[in-house]
Amino acid sequence: MADRGENRHEEAGKSARHVAIPATTAPWARSPSSENVPPKGDVMSPTVAPWSIGLVEPQQLSLEEKLAKARGSRPGEAGAEPVDATGNPPTEEGEGREVAQLSVVEDGKPVTYGLKVPYKWIKTHQDLETFKKSKTYENIKEFILSLNHNCMGKKIDDPRTLSPPCTKVIEVLKTMSSWVDEIPPIKQPMRYGNKAFRDWMDKAAEEVPTMVEAMLPDEIKPAAIEATPYLLGSLGDKTRIDYGTGHEQMFICFLALLAKINFFKEEDADALALNVFWEYLQLVRRLQLAYRLEPAGSHGCWSLDDYQFIPFLWGSAQLMNHPTLLPSSIHEDWVVNSNAKSYFYFHCVQFIRTVKSGSLSENSPMLNDISAIATWQRVNNGMCKMFFAEVMDKFPVMQHMLFGGILSAPTEEEEG
Repeated sequence: MADRGENRHEEAGKSARHVAIPATTAPWARSPSSENVPPKGDVMSPTVAPWSIGLVEPQQLSLEEKLAKARGSRPGEAGAEPVDATGNPPTEEGEGREVAQLSVVEDGKPVTYGLKVPYKWIKTHQDLETFKKSKTYENIKEFILSLNHNCMGKKIDDPRTLSPPCTKVIEVLKTMSSWVDEIPPIKQPMRYGNKAFRDWMDKAAEEVPTMVEAMLPDEIKPAAIEATPYLLGSLGDKTRIDYGTGHEQMFICFLALLAKINFFKEEDADALALNVFWEYLQLVRRLQLAYRLEPAGSHGCWSLDDYQFIPFLWGSAQLMNHPTLLPSSIHEDWVVNSNAKSYFYFHCVQFIRTVKSGSLSENSPMLNDISAIATWQRVNNGMCKMFFAEVMDKFPVMQHMLFGGILSAPTEEEEG
């Protein structure tokens, strides 16, 4: 999932304008008031995400047998070598073979997904351009912007009731975190890239498929064949022993996929961003520190954080219209430490100060520059623009994107 060698946000740095993100058209993004709706300006066109769907009984096609066979085979080949520990299937002829079907009701009409072992489709820059015009791109974009909107003015530790689906995902993430105690880092001369991480990833590859299948209700259990590789792919790279924004993007796809088949409901929006993603962040932070994972980029994520981006995006949304906390507050140690468990943004600043020496101007120059911006609204606008320009629109990151039957590759019509 490395984004090595990619040009950093030169385009973003050249622009003095900020893109305003309106309340999106997805049901999760609707607000009873316009208090927190960004002001008029340059607008990213909202998209419509078909998440609120009812379920019908899936077609029974010997799913258990096909799921087991698909986990251990190359797409299109029987009895071949298993998918690797990152969850990425081999890219061989026959990839994307349908192994099961799942029927749902979308917009009052029955829709059947042909489930596939997820595979890589973006092989060229032209493929990326085609993907950017696809329905799947719009669905993921809408999901991110909707949760961004739902974060506005809310804390991570605000009291909220978690639904059983959210609770199940959190339990899976906590279980995975506990494996670090079972597989401690080994002593080695290299400072970064502790090889015990490979053993941890092997355990994840062995245990996670069963855990994902167990947490899904019977009517959508077949979707585990597609959901599992996204979760495995969100943990880091076993071979390079690194982690970057591409892995983080995989977890967003994992959540978006489950939302699309109605595992999550509209009322789960706050919990997904502020509880489920928070638990994921705690897991990968532990992996980053315990196994000294290399940042999957030449100098960190555009001088924001060596590993993450989404916490800065959603974290700036949390702080919109805050009466006292300003972008410049990141320079006050006591403010950062007292708010690190309530706001993603301050958590990230605290993490940087923990793992790096020197001032923010030295180790995180862009983050330092952003602190001079007057309002969180403008910060969030810029973060939205930068995320899509530097993550979802960049080939070195998105060439590792996985596609299946739910988050599907562009159709022939979309290819043009």
